[in-house]
Parts: sequence; structure tokens; C-alpha cells
Amino acid sequence: MLRRGITALITAPIIVACVYFGGLAFLALVLVLALLSINEFYNMMKGKDFHPAYWVGNLFTIVFIIFAYYALKKNWEPAHSAMLTGAALVTMVSTLFLKRPKDAIVDIAVTLLGMIYIGWFFSYFLFIRALTERGAYLLFLMGTIWALDIVAYLFGKVFGKHKLFPSVSPKKSIEGAIAGFVVCLIAAGVFGYYAGFHMTHSLILGAIIGVVAQISDLVESLIKRDAGAKDSSALLPGHGGMLDRMDSFILTAPVVYYYLVWVVLK
Repeated sequence: MLRRGITALITAPIIVACVYFGGLAFLALVLVLALLSINEFYNMMKGKDFHPAYWVGNLFTIVFIIFAYYALKKNWEPAHSAMLTGAALVTMVSTLFLKRPKDAIVDIAVTLLGMIYIGWFFSYFLFIRALTERGAYLLFLMGTIWALDIVAYLFGKVFGKHKLFPSVSPKKSIEGAIAGFVVCLIAAGVFGYYAGFHMTHSLILGAIIGVVAQISDLVESLIKRDAGAKDSSALLPGHGGMLDRMDSFILTAPVVYYYLVWVVLK
């Protein structure tokens, strides 16, 4: 607990400052988070004797994120999806040089999964950040997820008796999940005021985040369990790897982005 707290106190202000001020500092932050995460993912897959094309995954993760940053400035957002087509083509061609014809399908799938799961989804942080001045919407997302994660962890640790999904994550409890969801709604109401949301949107987004973020967390737990890994790495004392810290955000960011542009800002 002490190590978790110290790590959070050091990293959280840096992340918040980068999100608030934006620009190249925020771009650099997302790139660092994404590259650390995708390499942790590929290392876990390597432990299963899969052979992802590291250079392809890292290259297109960088391309997705940098393109998203400049696409927003030049109104190129629709062309962002074209990058995924290019990534798929290059991945399939690159397997010719891995010299593993019997495992080519798995290697292609794992390489692409890493790019989509991390590189592609992480680019939505830039899209959300660009919707408002000073990154209010992204700070809203961060605040609600952090509140959910902290309360679900602490409440589950003290009061958790019924397992939420024991085959995937034995330590997560139904009590912790419910407490996290309730606090997520409260946090959404608080941070929604800062973001300028009507209370209705705050509560709807809080409910969406309260469900999707916990599912996103479980998806990463499933990946780790399949890979036989307790943590994605030992990078962050008390927290595991970078992917472990980003797990709740990965599937949540795209869902929140489309609610914002299709409902809130319509």
C-alpha cells in the first residue's frame, strides 16, 4: 500500500499537468504510456511462445498517436481509420520475414491485437483531449476512473466476500465492483461540474464508465491470466506494469469519446 501510494503521488501530478497544458508534453506522455504498454503486452505474448513483430507494433503505435495529434489540428480525423488498414497490410507482409510459417496466423493476430488494443485505442486520449480547452473532458474521465479504481480496490480488500469473476481475476469482488460503480457516479457528478456537463450527461457518463472501465480491467486480467503473468511488468512499484495502470482506460476511452461527439456535442 505504501509503495502504491508513493508511486501515485509522484506520477499523478505529472499526468494531470500534461493533460491540462496539452501540446507536445501531452503527446509525449501518451507516446511513452503507449510504447511501454505495447511492449509489456508483446513480452507477455513472447512468454507464450508467440512471436509478435515488435518493430511493426511499435512503429504503428507511434504512427496512430502522432497522426491523431496532427489530424486534430488539420481536421484529418476521418483519415485516421486509414492508418489501421496500412497497419494490417504491413503486419501481414512482415510475417514473411519472421520465418515461422506454421505459426504465421497467430503471430499476425498477436501483432495486430497489440496495435489495436494499445496503439489505436490510446489515440482516443488525444481525440478526447482536443474536445475542450485545458483537457476538461479527459480530466473528467481520469478523475472518475481513478475514483472507481481506488474505492473498488480498498472496499473489496476490506469487505469483499463474493468473487466477481474468479476464473479471470480471483481478487476482485462483487462488493468492490458495486462500491466502485457508486463512487464513480458521485465522482462523475463532481468532475462533470468542472467539465461543464449537464448533470444528466454526468450521471450517464458515470454509469458508462462505471461499467466499461471494470470490464476493460477484466479484459486485461484475462490477457495476463492466459499469459501466466501476475503483472504486465514490474515497472511501477506496488502497481505492476504500465499496462496494469492503463487497463481501465483502454476500452473506456473510445466509448466515452463517441458519447461525447454523438450526444453531448451534437
